[in-house]
Amino acid sequence: MDIPTLIMNATESLLDRCGDRAKFEARLLLGVAVGSHEPIYPHMHVQLREEQIERYYELISERIAGKPISRIRGWREFWSLPFKLNQATLDPRPESELLVEKAVLYAQSKLFSKNNKIHLLDLGTGSGCLLLSCLKELKFATGVGVDINKNAIFQAQENARLLHLEERSEFLISNWFDGIGDHCFDIILCNPPYISRRHEKYLKDEVLLFDPQEALFSGKEGLADYEIIISSLAQYLSAQGIVSLEIGYNQLERVSGFVRQANLRVSDVYKDLQGIPRCLIICHPNNTLL
Repeated sequence: MDIPTLIMNATESLLDRCGDRAKFEARLLLGVAVGSHEPIYPHMHVQLREEQIERYYELISERIAGKPISRIRGWREFWSLPFKLNQATLDPRPESELLVEKAVLYAQSKLFSKNNKIHLLDLGTGSGCLLLSCLKELKFATGVGVDINKNAIFQAQENARLLHLEERSEFLISNWFDGIGDHCFDIILCNPPYISRRHEKYLKDEVLLFDPQEALFSGKEGLADYEIIISSLAQYLSAQGIVSLEIGYNQLERVSGFVRQANLRVSDVYKDLQGIPRCLIICHPNNTLL
């Protein structure tokens, strides 16, 4: 079977799952089948072996069953960088790039002139995408990423090596702050679990079946981990530092309440492309840089 026919048949098979992305994903999965990171287009002169065609059919079946492209490929692009994934890591979402954007902007505009040795902490690091993306931009910074899952830590360490950031990053198995000691940090990044168990039925199967549940759900209302994290933030945040924290839909008021209870303040709220409040910037009340 020739490539145009292969792609056409695969596109038809993927329509129910992928909608208007079906043709693109059919081309992309053919690239995966032949060992390329790039899609294969009908006009390309590629000689397909029988085993590659069989692999293509397998990949199409996996995608129809709901497995995301990133899980099939084993990596996701985030902040224009490749991050390998495993079963213990959340598949990074584009909206989480807001946390990186605001943290980097703060460091570059507020901290570099006063402190070239910026120290970052990433709580619930997963693949390490938040911390490592920041370190790519902040050449004089170092950082620590913590996660309760050792397999997530292994993946973050591998990503640090692949991005040549292993000298400026450290990854520890820790339940939030438990393994941090008495260190303070200039920037704390955190995308915690924040989905309510009551909303589980609304999740797409790409998320529910393939993302680790411990990285998704946080108690009945999705707020349990926020309470734990925010109650301890003050003692780990430097006087002029910030926390860049991701929140879920309709959680701004409740999470802001936790911040006030911890004697901290929300200095800024940033919305994602859908207009949903997504990133909170938290600081000490007397932070003079904000």
